[in-house]
Amino acid sequence: MADINQSEYHCVDTRVFDRCLQQKDSFIRRYDKIVTDYDNIVDRLDRNWKGSGAETFIKDARVVRTNITGIADILAAMCSVLEDCRSVLGEVDRGLGEMNRNPDAE
Repeated sequence: MADINQSEYHCVDTRVFDRCLQQKDSFIRRYDKIVTDYDNIVDRLDRNWKGSGAETFIKDARVVRTNITGIADILAAMCSVLEDCRSVLGEVDRGLGEMNRNPDAE
């Protein structure tokens, strides 16, 4: 929501949307760091741990890594939907504001 001043009329409070969208890049950086740290740990274990237990662990870790990649796609879709919702709410807010300022207009 834009800064509220006396000349604007706001019906829909979009501040939560705006705060989430402002943090999107931070979320992406945090996700990227988690993935990088995970990859580094698994690589280090793969280099230093030998035996059937290690092989089973690494196999499972690769499955988990695939699932983590899927989470990135979900997060990207969620951010896109959030941006779309924010845009629609902004349009609705402007329309409601106009209607409330001039209820007899078509």
